[in-house]
Amino acid sequence: MARVDKQRISSLISNSYLNLTLRLLLGVTFIVSAVSKLPDHTKFVEIVKDQDLLPDVLVTVFGNALPWIELVVGVYLLFGILRRPSALVTLLMAISFMIANVNSLINDKDKCGSCFGDTVTLTVAQSITIDIFIFIAALVLLLTPKVNQLLTLEKLIGMRK
Repeated sequence: MARVDKQRISSLISNSYLNLTLRLLLGVTFIVSAVSKLPDHTKFVEIVKDQDLLPDVLVTVFGNALPWIELVVGVYLLFGILRRPSALVTLLMAISFMIANVNSLINDKDKCGSCFGDTVTLTVAQSITIDIFIFIAALVLLLTPKVNQLLTLEKLIGMRK
């Protein structure tokens, strides 16, 4: 019975349409998130500082770099470029988002003040739900075999066979 479950899970993870859907959802999510933070990135740096999770030296670096990383990873996922490395970075970002949101929950903050800049305001519970989805989706993309990738730029230009 356990073998059948492993086969079903493997078959689901290998589904090229699921893979494409997850790539598109994550890509659009990160692009929207990045574009909403970039116009007022100093505000985002202050939000990261208010979390009080990083040393002051890293706050500015993380706060300034994260929107650009989200943008690059979002574009890469959208177009299917470096899919597995992008999924790994996405997984690491999801973990950092969960840590920040659980910290907000512990400190009785009811809103996620930085997820999508001023574009969308989410509760911490909604943010954690999105973080869990991002984590699972990134894990699926990371574990997906290299074959059966739909609509990837790598496949179109012959980088991957």
